[in-house]
Amino acid sequence: MARKVLVATDGSEHSMRAVEKALELAEKEQADVTLMSVAYYAKEDFDEMPLNIQDKLESQALAALNKAKGLFDRKGVKVDTVMEAGVVPANNIIERATQDGFDEIMMGSTGITGFMRMLMGSTAAKVVQYAPCCVTIVR
Repeated sequence: MARKVLVATDGSEHSMRAVEKALELAEKEQADVTLMSVAYYAKEDFDEMPLNIQDKLESQALAALNKAKGLFDRKGVKVDTVMEAGVVPANNIIERATQDGFDEIMMGSTGITGFMRMLMGSTAAKVVQYAPCCVTIVR
């Protein structure tokens, strides 16, 4: 049975390295790979943020997902994609891994920085701590 791998990506350099590693697994070991991007959900959390901030965050998450999927498409390798919105992306990743029975989560060691990271904390650290399966952190 093929290994099921969930790859969390935000389009950052480290997350794209995780995507590349997952692509290698898909090519060499026929792993079933699902790419996931989580749009930080802020619309009702921060009244002082611009009204269009949610649209921007969703566009960024979709762009990250499309960028990652493009690597698989260029090689002709099948990949599934999922985009979600959430206040704490780590929770979305953990929940998806649990519900869909993934064997492994792959993600970059660092991603979003600055203000958003301050609000969310380290997504990778939370996933490592609470994941229901193996987690590979890529630098």
